[in-house]
Amino acid sequence: MLTATKDKIALEVAEWRNAGLIDNALAATLAERFETGPRLLSTALRWLGFFAMFMFVMSILGLVGMTLGEAALQIAPFLLGALSAAAWFFGVRMATDSTQHYPTSGAVLVTAGLAGIFGALTLLFFTLGGENFEPVYPGFMAVTAAAAVATAYRYGLRWPLALGILVMFHALGNWHGYAGHGTYWLGIRDERVTAIAALLALGVGFWHEQSLEMGSAGVRWLGFGHLFVIFGLLYVNVSVWFLSLFPGGLAWVLAFTAVCLAQLVAGARLHDSRFVGFGIVFLGIDLYTRFYEHFWNGLSKAEFFLLAGAVGVAAGTYMERLARQRRGA
Repeated sequence: MLTATKDKIALEVAEWRNAGLIDNALAATLAERFETGPRLLSTALRWLGFFAMFMFVMSILGLVGMTLGEAALQIAPFLLGALSAAAWFFGVRMATDSTQHYPTSGAVLVTAGLAGIFGALTLLFFTLGGENFEPVYPGFMAVTAAAAVATAYRYGLRWPLALGILVMFHALGNWHGYAGHGTYWLGIRDERVTAIAALLALGVGFWHEQSLEMGSAGVRWLGFGHLFVIFGLLYVNVSVWFLSLFPGGLAWVLAFTAVCLAQLVAGARLHDSRFVGFGIVFLGIDLYTRFYEHFWNGLSKAEFFLLAGAVGVAAGTYMERLARQRRGA
């Protein structure tokens, strides 16, 4: 549950107690359930939880490497599977506890347990003598994604759903990572397939928000649709952007620009900042990409950045003036 939501509920509980609508015992129980604690401490705990999850995943990868190097570790897949199942079990209990004493630790353990599924399947594949990993890893990722999504819907946990959606896109052949020196990389095996999957995720997100999350029955899944929408917008934009580069050509450039403008129009009509935000960001990426393609080799570096800065200042000035005129009207 979001901190802002907890704060609002805690304030309502205090008002109910002051108005005499609930007794002291019930007020104390509800206050304990929705207590947010000091902001600094909760932030530190959250980052410590993320660090613990990262280290656990790294240990899984290390165990995979050890198994590949040591043929004697035939029992490693089963040990990792048991450890992952235990982490998942206790993580679910902690994350769904009514008092919410350990929500971050519970989410970390659940995530680690789900990541361990993929590691255990990978270890089992190599232990049984498998050699060509490329054809089978999408299936392993699909199993992990299904387990994460099932966990999310069964227990009303958003973090496993985010993991499941991300792993689902990775199962399609998409990879990302950090290459060092401030450089990140993203690879997409088939941009067209990924774009279709992203549009499906976007549709599921809208259906979720308009139907499944409405009413008291959908409270436990509140925010699930938002995750589908965010990942859908991200991957459909990235896919069309990549297609405008490879194979490229005027048709794909116009398609990418049209997708960005369509998001701005949809966001304005629906009053949805998510569409507006993604539309603005990727329209800027589109303009910069085209600017780079046409002027990087034809100008010196100083002229290139000077011209880019001048264009940016001119565009910003025009937009500010247009905004002032609209406010005045």
